[in-house]
Order: sequence, then structure tokens, then C-alpha cells
Amino acid sequence: MSAGGGEAAAADRGRLVVFGVDGADWQVIEPLVTRGRLPHFKRLIEEGATGTLRSMEPSASPSLWTTIATGVRPERHGIYGFVIEGDGGPADAVHAEEPGAGPPGRGAMVRPVTSGMRRAPAFWNILPRYGRKVGVVGWLVTWPAEPTNGFIVSSYLPYIYNWSTGRPLKGTIVSGIPKQTFPEALIDDLNAEKVKPGDIPPETVRRFYDPERVRGLSADDRDCALGFLWSLACDETYRRIGLKLFDKYPVDLFAIYFGGVDVASHRFWKFAHPGALDYRVGPEEAAVLGRVIDEYYVYVDGLLGEYLERLGPDTTLVVLSDHGFKPVLFPGKPTTSGHHRMEGILALFGRGARRAHTIDGAGLLDVLPTLLYLLDLPIARDLEGKVLQDAIDPGFVRAHPVTFVDAYGPPEHAGEEDQSEVDRNVLERLRSLGYIN
Repeated sequence: MSAGGGEAAAADRGRLVVFGVDGADWQVIEPLVTRGRLPHFKRLIEEGATGTLRSMEPSASPSLWTTIATGVRPERHGIYGFVIEGDGGPADAVHAEEPGAGPPGRGAMVRPVTSGMRRAPAFWNILPRYGRKVGVVGWLVTWPAEPTNGFIVSSYLPYIYNWSTGRPLKGTIVSGIPKQTFPEALIDDLNAEKVKPGDIPPETVRRFYDPERVRGLSADDRDCALGFLWSLACDETYRRIGLKLFDKYPVDLFAIYFGGVDVASHRFWKFAHPGALDYRVGPEEAAVLGRVIDEYYVYVDGLLGEYLERLGPDTTLVVLSDHGFKPVLFPGKPTTSGHHRMEGILALFGRGARRAHTIDGAGLLDVLPTLLYLLDLPIARDLEGKVLQDAIDPGFVRAHPVTFVDAYGPPEHAGEEDQSEVDRNVLERLRSLGYIN
């Protein structure tokens, strides 16, 4: 795969890096910035435009990240949750991250959501129609990877859904599964970057908790730690893949997704905030697991720094989350103590971003129009959001008037003829893992 001869032209009209952090919340970030623990988020606040990004319902991450990618609501893009029963309408979606959600009914027809179910074009469909290159790493609901002008490394979520807890584990690279990347042969160059929980060095694990002390905790608390290691391994896998592809194949828009903050916040909120609700967390448990969330933000700040140091003067960095977090008490679900709140994060830094500015009134639907505007691309009139001109330097706005087009056209899927085989493979894997009968 070649970056082609358009690299210089792409630089003239600007580039974008989209850094997605599932579940990131300013209420966690700002105290850590004050304590000097997040130097790269501090730089975003001081030198860029930052503010709250308003989320929406349904609050399942696949739906929210698809809304961000398409600029339209779930009623139009068709993704409501992690899996569907029956025909897949809104009443059939299984929202695994919602209170009380669990496995579908016994005997129900279950289908994990896939890219082929999305009914609206995403930015990796739109940019090629204007001759732009795009690279996507780990974004939710990107498997099977669709053809694009650039590359996609999909999030292979369906095969590792954990029915026993009613919670999805974040996707990763899975051996032997077709169409995890586009071009498909790209995966041969990426398998060496895959990280499994057992590959994580002990000193890295000890950044978050002491494994020896975890062994003395309850089975539920130990389960929190085990699931956390899977999410850390997933993020580390996509970290390595992302940096490798970012350096090797320049594109106009590079987007990467990290899911570990969301997992840590779901699992460890009660340990970090034992007084927030009646969690019945003892001092020993809080002492062992209470720092996991903060330390994960420190880890993500390091990932952010790896892209900040790679930015050129022609590049805009956009950092965002799909929602924030709040305490919640789920009867019968002791491994879940944090849940989504509507306040996520948004930051613009670099080319075109307004310095030291607070963004007001931003929502998920405004992200795609703003990304396309920063690339000097027309905004479709059927998008449901607006360009966040308040977050952009006034001089840039004057020099780059907004242009419009009626619509971007349909999505481009990886191949509908393969869908029945895809479903069969997914369900066979879920059965082999004991998640469905």
C-alpha cells in the first residue's frame, strides 16, 4: 500500500488526527491536570479550544461512535447497540452498557452489529469521494473493514462479547478472521503488534494495581482486574498499530479509538469513589484498586503525547469522547459501578483551532461537519449537526467559508454477499465460547 503522490497537496489543504477516548470525562481530567499528572491534556486546555461534548441516547458506545462518524442519529444510521435480536430495529437492539442489560432471550436470533448494518456513510466513505485519503484504527462497528482510499483496521468486537457479565469486552485483532483490515493483506503486517493480557509486563500492571494484593480480594473484584487487563491489551495493540500506520502511510484524516477509559470507569468507579453511593467498598479494596482510573488517564495522556509530538503545522488534532461517567448502583451486578453521563469531552488543537478557548454548545452531531470543514470539504445539507465555528480561529473562518452539497450518497459496505457467512462465523464463535446456546 502506497501513500501515493498526493502527500504535498494534502498538506496544503490541512490534515486531521482524531483521537477518540471512550468515556473520557473532564471531571476526572481537570483534577489530574491540576496535580501535574496530565501534561498533554494540560497543553490542549492552554493552547487549544476545549469544552463539553454533549452525548445522546441510546447510550451504547457503538451507537454513539457511529453517530460521530456519520453525523446523523441512530434512526438514520441504524446502529443502536452491540448486538441485535430479530430484524434489528430499535426495539430489538441489545444495549449492553445500559443498567440491567444482559444476554438476549434464550432462543432469540442474535446478530452482532457489523459495518454492513450501517445505513449512512461514515467519514471513511465520504473522504474518498473527494479524493482524500483516510486511515482508521480501532473505531467501533468497522468490521468487516470497508473499502476506502487508505486503510482501516477494524474493531473486531463481536467475537469476544461477554454474555456472563452482560458487558462487552473491547475489540481487538483476532487470528483467522476475514476482513479485519482494508486492504485485507495489511493484517499480515500487523499481527506482530498484537498484545495479549499475558504479554503486559508486570511493571506495567503495577502502574494500576499490585497483582499480589488483588489475589486476596473477592472473586468479583478479581474479575474487574481480569477484564481490565483485556482492555489494556486492546488499547496497547491499537497504540502500536496506530503509530506504525500513522508513520508509514500519511493520510488526510487519521482516526484512532481507545476503549480502556470506558472499561476502567465501568469497573473501578466504586473503588475510586467509595463514598459516592452505597457500594460497601472496604478500605482494603479501595487501597488496592482505587487508583486504576486515574492511572489509566495518565496512560492515555502518554498516548496523546505520542501524536502531539508528531503533529506538523498543517495538522489539526481533535480529541473527543462519546460520553462521560457517573456512579451507579446496579443490583446484582457488583462488577459495574460507573455508568455513562451525557457530558463527554472535546478539544481542538493546532491548525485552525482557537487558542485557550472554551467551546459551548457542542454535541455529537456537530463533530463530522466540523471535521469536514477543517479539511475544506463541503457539508451535506442532510447532516443533522453544525460546524463548530466558535471553536475555530476567526481568521481561519474568514479564509475558509463553509460550502455545501445536498448529500454524500450511500455507504459502501465490504460486500453484502458475505453477510450470511459473517453471521454464521460470529455465532459459531460465540457458541464455542459458551456465550450463547
